Amino acid sequence: MEELTKEDLKLFFDKEIYLIKENEAVESTTDTTTLKEQDVTVSKVEEPLAKPIPLVYKGGNTKGIAIIINDDANEFLNTTDETLLLNILKAMDLSLEDVAIINQHTARTHWQEQIDVTKAIVFGILPSTYGFAVENYTIQQKEGIQWLFSDSLFALANDKVLKGKLWVEIQKLFV
Repeated sequence: MEELTKEDLKLFFDKEIYLIKENEAVESTTDTTTLKEQDVTVSKVEEPLAKPIPLVYKGGNTKGIAIIINDDANEFLNTTDETLLLNILKAMDLSLEDVAIINQHTARTHWQEQIDVTKAIVFGILPSTYGFAVENYTIQQKEGIQWLFSDSLFALANDKVLKGKLWVEIQKLFV
């Protein structure tokens, strides 16, 4: 089969024709009525960004307090841990409606970007997970959030010393 010439192409098209070589250079011709030399810009088409997984949490978060846990066996908390947490909240004059319980294991997202909080109480997760080089029971400030790390609710359940450490720091957190 013969290649089409520019004269052949004129029979098919009544508008200007631009020939682009495979190496992205522009072919020019002296017949400027049909072909024009143009600068060609090749743009990479970006893939649409994946939408973040919506954050699912338990509670109403009316007071901007995140309770962060890491439970791989439950959506949020088992009954024993939830009872202890609700008792801690009650002692602080808070309810489930005031906080957002976030299970880091199931959240699989940067939850701080999806929820407004001013305080975060973290149970059973190392401070280094969130970029802190501190021990548990030390209040830290980072990106507008006051952080308090504690042992897990399971560890607190039968340890009065740990409960005491937590209570002292919680009182400081809510001054």
